[in-house]
Amino acid sequence: MTARGLFGPTGVDEKARGTGLGKALLLASLRAMAADGYAYAVIGGAGPVEFYVKAVGAIPIDGSEPGLYRGMLRPR
Repeated sequence: MTARGLFGPTGVDEKARGTGLGKALLLASLRAMAADGYAYAVIGGAGPVEFYVKAVGAIPIDGSEPGLYRGMLRPR
């Protein structure tokens, strides 16, 4: 976890995509967070948003970029 209640970003190797590994890791992480008392999680740096929507019914939060790091990141 990057911060309390924040999950991600994560990813799996391209060869492992479509095998269910990413979903298994996501669900294991969310279950562990639930066991720690979290009622919800924010998925930070979500790449393929559609994956999270399909896998766990995630709801995109409009205007949440750059999220946790707002004001902390400097342009290169």
